[in-house]
Order: sequence, then C-alpha cells, then structure tokens
Amino acid sequence: MKEQLKAALESISRGDMTLVVSIAEQVKQLPRDGDGLFFADVVDGDFYEAARWVYPVYAAYETECNKKEGYPDLLNQMRVIDKRYGQEAADMRKTARFLDLFIHTVDNVSPQLYEYYRELADIFKTRLVEAIKTYYREGRFTDKKCEEPEEAERMIREAIRRACENYVLLGEKYQEY
Repeated sequence: MKEQLKAALESISRGDMTLVVSIAEQVKQLPRDGDGLFFADVVDGDFYEAARWVYPVYAAYETECNKKEGYPDLLNQMRVIDKRYGQEAADMRKTARFLDLFIHTVDNVSPQLYEYYRELADIFKTRLVEAIKTYYREGRFTDKKCEEPEEAERMIREAIRRACENYVLLGEKYQEY
C-alpha cells in the first residue's frame, strides 16, 4: 500500500485525483485504534513513516473530492498524533517524519477553511521550533541517538523549505535552517 500512497501523492502534484480517490477509499477502510487513528501497519511498521504517506493523501481526498466533510475527523486525528508525539521520547528521525507528515498534510488542506488550516500549521510551527532548539547545532541538525541522521536532517530541511514555499513559515526567518 505504501507504493500506492506514494504514487497518489505524485499524482496530486500533477493535479490528477483519480488515484487519490481509490487509495483514499482504502485508507478510510483501515481499522482505527481507541483514539480514532488509522491502524497503518499495512503501510509501514513505524507509525510516523506510515502516517507521512497516509494523512496527506487522506487530506487531499477530503479537500478535493469529499467537499471537506472529513476535515473534523482529519483534524481530530492530527491532534491525537501531536499529543502522542509530545508524550513520547522522540529522536531526530521520528521528529523528521512527524514534521514531514504535518507539512504535507497542511499542503493538502484548504486555507479557505482557515481554522483547520491554521491549527495544523500552528502544530507544525510549534514542533519545528522544538526541533530547532533540540537538534540544531553549529549549522546542522544532529542527534547522536538517531539512526540515519543525514536522512533525518534532509527531511527536516525539506519540511522547512516546503513550509517557506507555501507561506506556512516566513522564509526570511527560517532561511538559516
């Protein structure tokens, strides 16, 4: 399913929602945990890795195909993800995946429904500021406990770049990172 989700995200960038509809229907059929989060084990055993593919596709579907009817569910799930992330001992890899998940989800939520968009953007910004304080040293994002620190750093920098391009962050303020 992960490859299908990747293909769906690529099709979103081309403006083709055909694949998104079929994949989103599969996503909506995933079982949920007690807090309402999708069980995404079929995508990846690492929750944040799976979520970074599932939720942007779900958001795109709700925005473009479902008249934003599922936004309350999406926002509730994103709040739960943020709460769980805040309660866990995160390393830089998990943080990178979390930031990637949120910025790609924000990208697929309509700013016309400002309250939803703004809350997701604010969660992203808050967690990014924490990541900068925790991992940014001497011009790099680093964490000795992190597996694949170069990949995690690349993902964090890419999330920042994307957030600046889409005006979630002010480019002048974050260009250093």
